[in-house]
Amino acid sequence: MKPLLRLLACAFAFLLLSCGGGGAGPGSGFIASGDGSGVGTGGTGIVAGTVTGLGSVIVDGTRFDDSHAALERRPDLVTAVPLALADLQVGQYAYVDLDAAATPVRVRIASQLVGSVADVAPGAGRFTVWGQAVAVNGDSARGPVTVLAGYGSLAEMRAGDPVQVYGVLQAADGAGEFVRATRIEKLPAVGALPARLTGTLQQGADGALLLAGRALDVSAAATPPALAAGTAVTAVVPWTATLPPRWQASAVALLAPAAATHLRVSGAVHLLPGGGAVVQGVALDTSALTASDRDALREGSYLTVGGHSRGSDDRSAVAATVQALPQGGRDTQLRGAITAITGPARFVVRGQAVDASAAQFDGGSTASLAVGRYVEVDGVQAATGVLARKIRVPDAPPDRAVLEITGVVRSADAAARQVVVQDSDGVSTLLVLATGTALPAVGQTVRAEGYWDGSALQVRELELREDHSGPGR
Repeated sequence: MKPLLRLLACAFAFLLLSCGGGGAGPGSGFIASGDGSGVGTGGTGIVAGTVTGLGSVIVDGTRFDDSHAALERRPDLVTAVPLALADLQVGQYAYVDLDAAATPVRVRIASQLVGSVADVAPGAGRFTVWGQAVAVNGDSARGPVTVLAGYGSLAEMRAGDPVQVYGVLQAADGAGEFVRATRIEKLPAVGALPARLTGTLQQGADGALLLAGRALDVSAAATPPALAAGTAVTAVVPWTATLPPRWQASAVALLAPAAATHLRVSGAVHLLPGGGAVVQGVALDTSALTASDRDALREGSYLTVGGHSRGSDDRSAVAATVQALPQGGRDTQLRGAITAITGPARFVVRGQAVDASAAQFDGGSTASLAVGRYVEVDGVQAATGVLARKIRVPDAPPDRAVLEITGVVRSADAAARQVVVQDSDGVSTLLVLATGTALPAVGQTVRAEGYWDGSALQVRELELREDHSGPGR
């Protein structure tokens, strides 16, 4: 095995726009440049959608170079909390901010529900959180398959379980709505995260606005946005053993991404009278769409709409293109090092279980699979992992890859902010530390994660270890 093959935790890949039905085109605000990167034509850009792959982060089939982007979440809807690369997971809902050159500057992960489970109906694939209905999707042709973390199946879920749910809002038949889950995580305890509730505000009696059927009180929220019936919001609410008569929100935010010159949002379509549509809280003017793109806007279908915000209004945009799901659904892509072998032709990459028993191999075979080996996986997402269709085992890792290294510090240069570490196989790697990162001492064991520049690891995260545990290089 070549030395660098043991270095990778996930591969860097170029930013490019998926060209499936209704993809990038004239007026979309995103074009394919000569180097293969999807770029905006000036102004600001925001992409909002489901994470469908890792290495770098892939949002609804489009890969984004996150090497210079801030990774964050806002559990209280206000304060940004930094994330590690390992915190990015398939099925999360992401907002990617792009600068005028279409370089990702921020990747924000946002869940739609945090709270206690109730009304579990495993046979129907349904449950509720704070009165908001949640539906599980197992059909990739209808949209991202629901990823389960902490559950083997919905049958294991129990009333009262604390969960975090990522997903998209979808109008229900007749009246009401539900969250179509793209990822469900069982939390370690009630109150592990601030409770939150997402839904579309409805008009109630005496001027009240209802969220999931209960009045929303924002009097204690700091600078809430202007609210009206029909606005989709996420509110931070108290954890409670029983549903309260009204929600006392400590913070409220719009579900829609911020206004941008170039906007791309993915979600479930809700058609409006008069020909308009709503996707993930964004009201779309569809008058500029081609006839074929308008035909793709079908009630409840999961798709991606490209366009631009109308002025500074976060909740209103002009649609320019529509990208439907590929026939049979979208593959999940994983690029990284194998961190565990769990059985014959079964392993883990980027926290995802992979079943390679029916996969076609390129450059290797099941005998090539080993902890630390870099692989590229394309496959179908299932609830608890990926069913691999194709696995590539390259002779050499890609340039500018994300690497994870565990080893013992053999030398340290404080002036150059450089450290040499040696892994359990005796292979040495040069680490370059960012300003502000404390220099480890010779003899300490560290786990470093960052971006490979061809000769050294540009470290993004450094963790001191008590021993030399971990997958090594």
